[in-house]
Amino acid sequence: MKEVLELIEKRKREFAQLPLFKFLQDKNIDPRERLAWAPCLAPFAMGFGQLNKYDFRKEPTNNPIQAIINKHTYEDDNHWGWFLEDIEKLNLNNSMKFSDAMKFFWGEETYKTRQICHQIALHTFQAEPVVVLAAIEAIEATGHVALALTAQVAQELQQDTKQNYRYFGQHHFCVETGHAVGTDNLQQFVENLQLTEEQKTKSFELVEKVFEVFSESMEEMMVYVNKHSLKKLLEVS
Repeated sequence: MKEVLELIEKRKREFAQLPLFKFLQDKNIDPRERLAWAPCLAPFAMGFGQLNKYDFRKEPTNNPIQAIINKHTYEDDNHWGWFLEDIEKLNLNNSMKFSDAMKFFWGEETYKTRQICHQIALHTFQAEPVVVLAAIEAIEATGHVALALTAQVAQELQQDTKQNYRYFGQHHFCVETGHAVGTDNLQQFVENLQLTEEQKTKSFELVEKVFEVFSESMEEMMVYVNKHSLKKLLEVS
């Protein structure tokens, strides 16, 4: 697994260079504006709980790796509630009526983001637990990049609004970095897992797929950022 984790680290560094993350770091832009793309994330934020609960989780199990995955899914399947809280706190809850929201979430502007959970579920379907674990490690890597930056933006915003942003803020970032999969003993266990050549090949392919779908989503959100502004969104409401 060590080679798989090395690939994840390499792709993580590349992922961190995407334009959306440069945008998040630009303190010349109002922090509200830097999070104005938040509604675009809804298909992933809401679908990720389902992915964990109905695709990754397999119970009961006697497989120790599947047991690790199951524990992880219980840590990740309820973050969508924090997302909805933050949408409200960011004053984005009234930016469009229900029918327009449905068109938006199933329209072209969020197509790539809708594909994240679908593609991961498709490519992990009936995969061995150790291969699914590789996918989860890759997902966690993308989350670490994004949440480390949104937490900084949320902290700036919090100084003005006195609101605590649980999904985009430090709370979510700390929860992710505090997962059992990230603890020293378990991380060492994961690193020392011995994969067959077939498992390694499938893990490599799945890691590449995870970074591909997340990168496409981040690029899609950057297109949204360039086409829309927070001022326009709030004018609609």
